[in-house]
Amino acid sequence: LDRFKWVDEQLAGKSWVMGDTFTAADAYLFVVSGWGAYVGVDLSGYAHLQAWRGRVAARPAVQEALKAEGLLK
Repeated sequence: LDRFKWVDEQLAGKSWVMGDTFTAADAYLFVVSGWGAYVGVDLSGYAHLQAWRGRVAARPAVQEALKAEGLLK
């Protein structure tokens, strides 16, 4: 969880992992941080990470991918 704390701190004041542009790092972190729900890692205490996950999840391509994988109805 220390790594998620570090990520949360790094996301403060940023829209995306690398700043103002969505990159592959955002896609990768979205997948990895999403695994938490399946392995019992609670990320609710990380406000910046949660807000960032919301921004990623709202992207139309992410919505399409989640639907195609049966992860979103």
